[in-house]
Amino acid sequence: MTQRHIRVLPPEVAQHIAAGEVVERPASVVKELIENALDAGATAISVEIRDGGMSLIRVADDGMGIPQEDVPRVFTRFATSKIHRLEDLHHIRTFGFRGEALAAIAAVAVVDILTRTADQVQGMHVRAAWGDEVHVEPAASPVGTRVTVQDLFARVPARRKFLKSPLREAELVHQTVVRYALAFPEVAFRLVINNREVLSLPKGTPVQRIGRVLGREIADNLLEISWDAGDLHVHGWISSPQVSRANRSGQFFTVNRRPVRSGLLAVILERPYAGRLPAGRKPVAVVDISLAPHFVDVNVHPRKAEVRFAQERSVYWALGQAVEKALEPFPRGEEGEAWPFAEAWGSLPAPGHIAEAQAAYVTERPRALAQWVNTYILAEHEDVILLVDQHTAHEQVLFEQVLAAPQKAVEFPRPVTLHLAPREADELTGLLPLLQDLHVLLEPFGAHAFVLRALPQPLVEANPSLVEGDVARALLQALLDEARAYSHLAPDALRERLAAKLACFTAVKAGDILSPEEQQALLDALWQTWSPATCPHGRPTYITLTREEVERRFQRR
Repeated sequence: MTQRHIRVLPPEVAQHIAAGEVVERPASVVKELIENALDAGATAISVEIRDGGMSLIRVADDGMGIPQEDVPRVFTRFATSKIHRLEDLHHIRTFGFRGEALAAIAAVAVVDILTRTADQVQGMHVRAAWGDEVHVEPAASPVGTRVTVQDLFARVPARRKFLKSPLREAELVHQTVVRYALAFPEVAFRLVINNREVLSLPKGTPVQRIGRVLGREIADNLLEISWDAGDLHVHGWISSPQVSRANRSGQFFTVNRRPVRSGLLAVILERPYAGRLPAGRKPVAVVDISLAPHFVDVNVHPRKAEVRFAQERSVYWALGQAVEKALEPFPRGEEGEAWPFAEAWGSLPAPGHIAEAQAAYVTERPRALAQWVNTYILAEHEDVILLVDQHTAHEQVLFEQVLAAPQKAVEFPRPVTLHLAPREADELTGLLPLLQDLHVLLEPFGAHAFVLRALPQPLVEANPSLVEGDVARALLQALLDEARAYSHLAPDALRERLAAKLACFTAVKAGDILSPEEQQALLDALWQTWSPATCPHGRPTYITLTREEVERRFQRR
């Protein structure tokens, strides 16, 4: 990569740039510093934060570094090496080009930069704090750049009070690193939060990177998409109908490898899945849209989180065609049906109406053939072979049964007493209304103690050992841990998480031996659920093997 020197933009160029506030939280700082590292040709980027990024953010890279003569200008507004003329705004291929990020960060924090280029023997250290005078001095440094940001917004309390908890801010930083890691699998990424390494991603292929970030189950069920038309190219990976998620958290879009908000792109992505996924489920996708720079405006949003296409219809049509082409091998259900077996009822019916919805659709059910390694059920269904994960399948069955209403509770022959620490007791007290709604009948019993009197009937029928003291106490502790981990959720969403934990705790496990009758009963129950393709946590309940795939493997085709 050719080294270009940092220059202050002339006023006629600066006034055409949507500057705005690029630093609104720690994740904003991390985003800007990662983009600078990528523009510098980095092949390895390390991100470290403490206290959600409020006390420390450090981003180090092995890129080209900053020439010594340019170091004094790094904190000057509208000083950039990316563009020099107004015409350059129409041919932007770099991430940062406004020359304001470091200046904006240094205005609200203490910033230290250590940098050296490959052709220089000695590096440079530059510091700026709270917009004051910049200090520059020679210093030992490896090739590349390390930026350390400390005490973000410490002197700007009006800005700091709008930040979330350190845990939530760290989560936003994690999401930011993931977006760039998926867009650049050829770059190694590392993320350390509070001295604990939470991401370590070596260079690799796109599928390897997706597997490391989103999980092996997703990577094993990916479909490659590709569409080319002149200067417009759509390429990436989408999930097969065997895997899905409850929301769009697994969808990542980039334009010329710049992460952008999904917006209408997500809608276009999901349309070809109609009739192939249960209602309410969302596909996973990592998709890049590449087109000539003059056909896309990346300067419409202060943080460059949104873009504007000169030919929107062409972009959306190309994405839709690419997805539809990849999904062709997966049959679409009849109108109003979700392939291959469940009706798309629009959204999850309210409690009490799930059973009515199930009765409205009857389909041929799979036939259990055998249990494999005491974990999977081998079954046949029409012209496909199914391999069903007995735990996730049973988990989904119980999850929907627990949420269904009216529901019965089974009283314990002998109530179970649970003694907790004061803090845990307070937390559990706050959960009592949600647990009662799920027919987990729990009552306070003196100081910091509770009595469990009943559990939902489907759970006790599936696992009678739940009424035993030790098992019941373990279940309550698991619910408490789940509620603590997802305390930021709204009550309805937290209720579903608790229902999912009840189902997971109760369901048959990998290694449990099932009789042929039990295998068939589980398949019958799964095929009656509203969303049989995935468990409450988004894992697939089954995988398929079509006749065509078998015949190809045996070279009959």
